[in-house]
Amino acid sequence: MSDIGRRIQRYRLSRYAIPGGGFGRLPRWLWLIVGAWLVYLTVFSEHSLYRIWRMSDESHRAGRDLEATRREIDRLDRQAHDPKARLRETEQALRKDGFARPGEIIYRLEKSKPDSLAR
Repeated sequence: MSDIGRRIQRYRLSRYAIPGGGFGRLPRWLWLIVGAWLVYLTVFSEHSLYRIWRMSDESHRAGRDLEATRREIDRLDRQAHDPKARLRETEQALRKDGFARPGEIIYRLEKSKPDSLAR
């Protein structure tokens, strides 16, 4: 009797088994939908691989810009706290305005106009 029970149980299970594996009988349109969904997830969604790659690239670029800005700030900070550099900058600004040190003579040369008779 146990042999008949096993045969009946195998028959019942065989009615629900999909021949050729689990995914062989899925309709073609379902494969298209699954493929389109995977393309959407990979390229167009908010958490797509393409968007993650772009954000990573942008993050690296921002990190490089931040490092360059920090170096520039450090350079300007050193320059601002260096007394000799401040004196040089002050002297250059004053000399542009025509100031001189005590004892110096400033010569101003005016551009000569071309002489029309000298041809």
